[in-house]
Amino acid sequence: MNYFNQITTNNSDNLKLLLTSNGERVDDINKMILFKKHVEIVNIELTYKCNRKCDYCPVSSSDRKFDQITMSDSHLIKIVNELSSIRYENRISLNLYNEPMMDKNLHHKIKIIRDRLPHCNIGFNSNGDYLNDRALELLSESGLDFICVTLHPAPNKFQSSRDVFRRVEKLLLKLHYKNLTLNFDEAAVISHDHVSITKHGVKVRIQWPDWRQEGTNRAGTIDKLNSKTQRTSPCMKPFREFTIFYDGSVQPCCESFHDEVNNFCEIGNIKDKSIFDLYASTKLSDFRSQVFDFSPKTGICAHCTVKDYSVPSDDPLRKSILEELRK
Repeated sequence: MNYFNQITTNNSDNLKLLLTSNGERVDDINKMILFKKHVEIVNIELTYKCNRKCDYCPVSSSDRKFDQITMSDSHLIKIVNELSSIRYENRISLNLYNEPMMDKNLHHKIKIIRDRLPHCNIGFNSNGDYLNDRALELLSESGLDFICVTLHPAPNKFQSSRDVFRRVEKLLLKLHYKNLTLNFDEAAVISHDHVSITKHGVKVRIQWPDWRQEGTNRAGTIDKLNSKTQRTSPCMKPFREFTIFYDGSVQPCCESFHDEVNNFCEIGNIKDKSIFDLYASTKLSDFRSQVFDFSPKTGICAHCTVKDYSVPSDDPLRKSILEELRK
């Protein structure tokens, strides 16, 4: 069952809360239920800085290249305690536009999350620059489940299959890993887009996508990745994801780039409200209603190319739901 079918099947009462201001007016218990039932990924950006300047990422023109800012311990503990109050058991991703492994205290923070949320899946994306066997062992002991390592090319440089092959070999050497079951060679780089291993109980996915072709425009901040046409397809990200940036700012999705200069579409801040209040807020409900059906999108979504697997045959149902909620 896809996510759209999941949220529309025998779920009319909750759709009213997700798509209208009714969500903001219900009591705390119902807000908690709404969050637990629909959120599958919580994105928590623990730090600010990234050491790379990829030309297909807005960090390349941001002060995130230079300055490190760390999410306060009080913010992290507040988030984790609120998730614990509903026994959150889905995925937690510890990155947005930062490089998580630049944080020397990352393993301590993962342990805080794991201790309070023993059943959730904790992971993050990384460029792999700071990853080695000892670091992975420490993260495993802290409770990490998963790392996705992307082998980014240098800015505005082409990366050949031979380059990728050598970089995979180098990373596996750093991880002291010698048991790759795939007959991995340069031909495998061409025929595959990733390889996965498990070390110290942590699943490590090493991938090499071409983000210059497959990337997204990050709320319009990457001109060369802007779609030439206006987006009309729906998007489920503001329904199934909850995104918290380094300073506690909650954005509608991970595509909404945020730094010390840019703050395109803030829903609110966790220092002022609970994650449940913010998820059920009128501001986020209005945003969700705008991306619920097949129709021209505006604002940060206008030229977004994030894939959504909705089918046009669902659109009459989507529109009838919205129409019914307007009555």
